[in-house]
Amino acid sequence: MDTGILKRGVASGFVGALVLVLWFFLVDTVRGEPLATPRFVAGALLGGPALAAVPAYTVLHFMSFQVVGFATAWAMNALKIVAPTLLGLAVGAVLFDLIFYGSVMATGADIVAELGWRTVLAGNLLAGLAVTYTVHWMDRPEGESWLTELLQGPVLREGMIVGLAGAAVVALWFLALDTLAGEPLRTPSAMGGLVFGGETDAANLPVRMSWVVGYTAVHIGIGLVLGSVLAAASAAVEGSPPLVVATVLAFVSFEALIMGIVGLVSFFLPHHWTVVAIGNFLAAATMVWILWRRHPQLARDLRSEEALGSTS
Repeated sequence: MDTGILKRGVASGFVGALVLVLWFFLVDTVRGEPLATPRFVAGALLGGPALAAVPAYTVLHFMSFQVVGFATAWAMNALKIVAPTLLGLAVGAVLFDLIFYGSVMATGADIVAELGWRTVLAGNLLAGLAVTYTVHWMDRPEGESWLTELLQGPVLREGMIVGLAGAAVVALWFLALDTLAGEPLRTPSAMGGLVFGGETDAANLPVRMSWVVGYTAVHIGIGLVLGSVLAAASAAVEGSPPLVVATVLAFVSFEALIMGIVGLVSFFLPHHWTVVAIGNFLAAATMVWILWRRHPQLARDLRSEEALGSTS
């Protein structure tokens, strides 16, 4: 057995299991019921007093993810997969299906329905990404520290700057609107109620700080992911005008998709969809502007591609 695959499997399985534990701890804490999820799942799967079954369930949870981690490490090595994001989402989706069908067949209880399918799906997607990225970052030549490169890498730093800037613009936009309406923090509270409480009537929800804090953490996390993707794309296509044009078109298409989703879910929020769309547009413009300033070659590449197009 390849010891490298074994090490990556053990580490990635542990990280994936830990991410899922922390996700549900955050969800349960925001709901005011710390450890509610492991108590419920442990009781459903193992029987007996739920609290007493939590330690045994925790061991089973981490052991199960060791299998997931090893299988992922083996597959990425055998198939030479270098796209951890897509594979991570696929792994998360498979985990979601396994939890649903496995719980029904093993206990007759629909654990996914009890916990909320949005919460379970989000947690498993995060765990899947954690598994594949751990394998990806560990799969480096000997003597090269993946952790040092990750923490010191310019793409990560730039992604954090861009992501935090975009998240801050949206947060400040809605804070200003909520304050002018006499209800500060109503929007993040409503989104927190939707994400963590399954609430759909934003107009009649009270402002709860636990929902505000929980959704703010999710909001910042989404911003960091998007910022990192944009920063990585900018670094990858710099110096190649056709790829720059393709990336710009892909980003515009992505923003169009987001605008469509905003229109569909706007009835959950205390603002009209146009207000939500404006906030999203301001955040996107801010993120693009920062990258534009930090990558002047991108502008030159676009001008070069336009000049080639005009002469052809």
